[in-house]
Order: sequence, then C-alpha cells, then structure tokens
Amino acid sequence: MRHATHLTLAAFALALFLIPRAPSRVSAARAAYDCEGDACSSVPLTWDNDRQQFRADNNSDRGVKVEVSTYGGVSAVHVEPHKSEYLLVKAFSGPYHADFE
Repeated sequence: MRHATHLTLAAFALALFLIPRAPSRVSAARAAYDCEGDACSSVPLTWDNDRQQFRADNNSDRGVKVEVSTYGGVSAVHVEPHKSEYLLVKAFSGPYHADFE
C-alpha cells in the first residue's frame, strides 16, 4: 500500500509540472513591443488578456495613429489624447508604428 501511495503522489506532482500555465497579467501587460515613429514614448502597446486584443494607450496631448503590419495587410487605429483604443488584430509582425497626427 505504501508503494502505491508514493506512485500516486509522484504522478500528481508530474501532472502539476506538465499542466500549461497562463502568463500572469503583470508580465503580459508589461511586455515591450518594438516601436517606430515620433509618438512611441507616449503610446505604449499592451496585450489585454480579458479582451484578447492589443490596447494602445495615448498618454500625450495630441492625437496619434497606431499602425501594425499583419500577414493580411495593415491594421490602424486613431487614439485621441489621453484615451485608449483597441487594435482589431491578435497578432502582428515587426514593430508597431505610432505617429502624432
């Protein structure tokens, strides 16, 4: 009986190790994406786990156009000063572009 208990505990420990874990909100929210353009320092791009979309937060006093390249083309959004907008893509390639308008 004692040997069976050890095997059961070992199987349980192995199962816990093999179960995939979702990334934490903190690490996902702070992931850095490469940016090109004159508004990069004012418009960070972050992944929103709840909506499963990228969010552009405009921390400046001017409107900004945020654009990403996807395999199907380009996706862009205009972000008003001190507002946030969501891009309608779940993935993009290369750096994102953030330019003041």
